[in-house]
Amino acid sequence: MAAPLLSGRQGLGVACRSRSQSTLVVKPTVQAPRTSTIARVTQQSPDTKTVVTKTTPGELPLPWSEKDPYKLPSSIEKVQRMLFSLGWEKPWIEQIVDRVMKGMLRTTEERAQGVVNYLSSVGLKQDEICNMASISVVLLGLNPETRLKAVVGYLKGRGVPDSGIPDLVLKHPRIFEYKLSEDGAHLHKGKARIQVDVVPAGANGEVACAVNYYREGASFLEAPVSPVGPMRA
Repeated sequence: MAAPLLSGRQGLGVACRSRSQSTLVVKPTVQAPRTSTIARVTQQSPDTKTVVTKTTPGELPLPWSEKDPYKLPSSIEKVQRMLFSLGWEKPWIEQIVDRVMKGMLRTTEERAQGVVNYLSSVGLKQDEICNMASISVVLLGLNPETRLKAVVGYLKGRGVPDSGIPDLVLKHPRIFEYKLSEDGAHLHKGKARIQVDVVPAGANGEVACAVNYYREGASFLEAPVSPVGPMRA
């Protein structure tokens, strides 16, 4: 039997039924492959110590040990007790301890005691050594045999009398930070130089010690603003 004709504004057409039924096809969802991340955990070495820094409002960070938060490490505590036994004032000792904890000063009880003993043998008092250590950061960490004695020997070789050495090093506490040159003519630290000259200061045979600071390659007496250079060794 023929299908009925459809008429209308859309024109004539033939309507037919499809015998095929529509089927719903469900496609399986494909999941992205999982990426596995492997985290490697390294075990802490038994020689490594964890330092916890505790800060309170209005105060500077202070060192705290990993076991007792109110106790200094034993090596620094020994230096602290030694300086207290010498009669040093507490503010200066706390400053030195703070420098050690920050890595600015490397020293031990034996090294600090050796520095103090040698400077005392030169003629300096405890309060004077304390004053020098507060200005020169690394003073208590220098080797007395290779650094302090070499500078004092240089001063004596330049003509500084034994009685004048304590006053000279007290006025120039950073002089021990310099090393003796190979020819023994001056002290050096990098390109910085120190040369000490002993010059007459009076008719009675009095002398004065001139401590000259300059840099390597400096020119003297070649321009109106150039200073007078040190005496030749």
